[in-house]
Amino acid sequence: MDDLAEVYPELNVPGSAPNDVYSHAEKRDFDTRVEMEVQKATSAMKIEMTEKMYEAKKEMEAMDKKLLEAKEEAKENNEVMERKLSEAKMDMEEIIADKVKEGIQAYVESLGINIDANLKSEQVPDNPLEDCQQPSSLVPSVHTRKPLPCLHYVFLPVPGLFGRSGSTRSI
Repeated sequence: MDDLAEVYPELNVPGSAPNDVYSHAEKRDFDTRVEMEVQKATSAMKIEMTEKMYEAKKEMEAMDKKLLEAKEEAKENNEVMERKLSEAKMDMEEIIADKVKEGIQAYVESLGINIDANLKSEQVPDNPLEDCQQPSSLVPSVHTRKPLPCLHYVFLPVPGLFGRSGSTRSI
């Protein structure tokens, strides 16, 4: 630094020249002013950083709130979708059950068996397979090329069977 002061004497920075023109009091005053400027700059930077951190914290809280709202909305949408899928599944099950009933009715009619209106209106049990699994002395007496599906026993009057008009057979 001494070499610099010799080349550029106009700088006149304390401690830079062998012949110091500043007194010790001026040097201390200069050092104090520099220190105060550094403290001001440091304080300003700290305040600015604190403000930026506060703003960032507010933005993060807002983003967290938006994320929570989005999660709740997604959960509600998921529940609505599950409810709609459940309803659609029940509707499809009803449609399939109706189609199966129509198919069985068409099959029975194709065998030449007529089911009168009184029997059509009867309720079918919730689980028709339970009837098939119960031990029963009833044996279907209709002989066809294909076996009938075991869904429910239906008793139909067969005129002239065993010479009585009131006898029935089951299918």
